[in-house]
Amino acid sequence: MDSNKTPQHDALGYAAAVNQQQDRSRRKKQMLIGLVCTAIALLAVAWHYGVTVTFSMSISTPKHHQSFNSNTKLTCRFPLPNLLTHSPPLYHEELKKASKRLDKYLSKRVLDDDIDSIAIAVVTPAGTVFERGYGVLRPNETTAQRRGTIDANSIYRIASVTKMFTVLETLILRERGILNWDDPVEKFMPELSYPSYGWSDYMSGNKLTSYTDEMPPITLRQLASHMAGIGRDYPPKYHINWPNTDSPPWDSPLSLPVSSESLLSAIAKYPLVNSPYGYPVYSNAGFDLLGLANVAANLNASESRDKEPQSHKELVKRDIFDPLGLNSSFYRMPADSSLRGRIAIPSRGHGFTDILYTDASDPAGGQYSSLADLITVMKTFLSPTAKSGVVSEHVMREWLRPIHEWTGSGSKEQVGAPWEITKLPDNTPVYNKGGDIDGYVSLFSLNPQYGYGLVLLATGNTTVGIANKAFNSFQPAFETILQEQVRRAYVGEWVDYDNTAVVSIIEGALYLEKLVVRGVDVLSLVQGIKPDDPKTKTVPVALWSLNRRGEFRLAFGPPGYPDLEGCLRYWAAIDRSYGKGAPIDVIYWEGDELVYPSAGVRFRRG
Repeated sequence: MDSNKTPQHDALGYAAAVNQQQDRSRRKKQMLIGLVCTAIALLAVAWHYGVTVTFSMSISTPKHHQSFNSNTKLTCRFPLPNLLTHSPPLYHEELKKASKRLDKYLSKRVLDDDIDSIAIAVVTPAGTVFERGYGVLRPNETTAQRRGTIDANSIYRIASVTKMFTVLETLILRERGILNWDDPVEKFMPELSYPSYGWSDYMSGNKLTSYTDEMPPITLRQLASHMAGIGRDYPPKYHINWPNTDSPPWDSPLSLPVSSESLLSAIAKYPLVNSPYGYPVYSNAGFDLLGLANVAANLNASESRDKEPQSHKELVKRDIFDPLGLNSSFYRMPADSSLRGRIAIPSRGHGFTDILYTDASDPAGGQYSSLADLITVMKTFLSPTAKSGVVSEHVMREWLRPIHEWTGSGSKEQVGAPWEITKLPDNTPVYNKGGDIDGYVSLFSLNPQYGYGLVLLATGNTTVGIANKAFNSFQPAFETILQEQVRRAYVGEWVDYDNTAVVSIIEGALYLEKLVVRGVDVLSLVQGIKPDDPKTKTVPVALWSLNRRGEFRLAFGPPGYPDLEGCLRYWAAIDRSYGKGAPIDVIYWEGDELVYPSAGVRFRRG
């Protein structure tokens, strides 16, 4: 399983670069926390309109007719519509520049002593915009021919990226009606037990008197998101003479091989680290248990158990590897010499190339794969239709969600199932699964908001800086391309005789700046502002992109508070009123026309 290294965090060091500046801004806001009267007044108004409010102390004193100027802060910035998943860019000047920058960096980086090889790709639903191999396949060989080269078909141990496939298998079985996310594990594995006692009682031998309340069930969802409270590695690693040791704790050998019996025995013996749904505790043992539960659930649902997969590796092969054509993905060193000859071997830690995993330990980190296979998986995950994938597009939307958020010290990190989620400086979430085992480092990162992902496989001791450089190179390019597509599709003045609408990109988000219908200034009307008062100014209204392409909701919010910070007031006010059979806050593009159906108006570009 993984060591304590977390390459996924390095992958998004790009996001950390601005944290200090944001913290200073946050502290300034907190200094105004004494404005209790303002908060109470806002809360009263929010309740009146059925809106939940969170308070940020840069709010002005509320008045129904409030004056604004051009410096009014626009809040609750909604992401631009993700056109890149529907029209993925493969050839664009910005992508060429980004590729050149990254290639130059990686060509030098692979020469460092801590890296033997790198296989890397930046992927869109339509294919790769960057795909390279660097270094050598077998660095300890003496001739160039035997050392080999790296390409998309080179095979690596992917360590904990395996967990992503284990959760994917759970979702596949759920969609077939074989199990549910919130099924207790005991439904499929009645032999599972876990204690209610804590460490004080365990160490004193008084294991039955500490807690009398019945323990809550451990569910499949909890296992998939590290929320079950089960410890990291079972059976645990031991340091006999701790702390008198010459090596750090994470250098102790893995507890392999693991059997299902030894895993269940350890879970039954040792106190949970935390109560289920307390906070996430990274758990290889929990994922081993999830894989075993998947197999058991599939067997229980079959009338011909002997014809069903009997292990995790067989189940994943049937449901994921074979349907997607992943011919370089497996869990045991293959007999096929052509496959064995493509396996990357690190110069240090090469013993892990073929270390024995078992059916019980495979689900947490036993998988091998290639860049080409992971590119295939990434393309299906990013596709707006999940075409050729093994789960549907709506399952992907459900899957790419956080379950826990770390809130201390301004952290932007979240945990999903099994995602390690971090944020870019503009709060764009990136869903990562990283892997790290002696000599092998892997990363699978999705940026669904911009329609691309990063796959990184390497042999060596570290990949510090590599993924960070990749995001630094390509994120600005995708931002530029997305804005270009959005401008072509939506931005500009739209007219219909004396009716006018103006759509703009402001601070990287899409806004409606003007909407006049039959002489009525709709934004002024909704915001409770007098249009003929020179001291007042309407605030642009954010366009919230929906799952339907070209359709948006106007984030009006309740009237009278257009600069109230936060998103909850907008969220709670969507779909409040209708006109002509349609919500007054809906607009959509139909062909080359902008339609405002509640007023019966169709605009064309001015």
